[in-house]
Amino acid sequence: MNFGKLCLFGLLTVITACSAPAEIPEPSPGTNVVAVIGAVHGQHRRSESYSLTVLRAAITKFDPEIIMVELPTERFSKASANYQQFGEVRESRADDFPELIDVVFPLREALDFEMVPVAAWTQNIADDRRATLARVKQDPSRAKDWAAHQAAITTYNQAVRGRSDDPLFIHSQAYDNAVKARQESYEKLFGDDLGAGGWQTINAAHFQKVAAALDDVKGQEKRILILYGAWHKYWFLEQLETRDDIQLINAAELFSG
Repeated sequence: MNFGKLCLFGLLTVITACSAPAEIPEPSPGTNVVAVIGAVHGQHRRSESYSLTVLRAAITKFDPEIIMVELPTERFSKASANYQQFGEVRESRADDFPELIDVVFPLREALDFEMVPVAAWTQNIADDRRATLARVKQDPSRAKDWAAHQAAITTYNQAVRGRSDDPLFIHSQAYDNAVKARQESYEKLFGDDLGAGGWQTINAAHFQKVAAALDDVKGQEKRILILYGAWHKYWFLEQLETRDDIQLINAAELFSG
């Protein structure tokens, strides 16, 4: 990273401080250092605790060489081309992710990292999932399933109340456990109905792209950040923990101090 360039960039209000990045463990020989940051999308714009400024500082601390982002390849290509041409992302899916349009794309030149798209999302999957859930909700024969789903949501909301925008809590086992309980209930109740949009299926598809991207740089001793919606984080971490070619960093450390 060009530190002088980063400080200059900070004067343009994109980075709030020009202190040296936190110490990140050097990769062991033949391994990559990986961190998973859970994003809260639009909530970043409403939160002081987990604002875009806070997220930007955490990414800067990690000083990644690669950031894997929650966009499909074709959407990323359009967003990247638009940013290069117009200085704005101008892509409808990316617009849902202020962590990308307001933080990662602007930081790319300053920190000199590569962005890699690793999302299996499609508009058809999203539309089909929405329509299927609407049908289930209105189906009297599925009333018990819908009630169980609402109960799981209530339990989750109680677990995260007052802390849903606390980055230290979001990057904790307690948060992951709460999300996992809610989403595994959702999968059990509706996974067969949702097909490609089911929780297990879509996460497996997302992670297949993550794994392929990791395989492409296996043994290169790089710092790799996976930036994804916070609900996906526990699922990804469980898969990453089975790999012996990476060194996982607790992302909470990027938000402390």
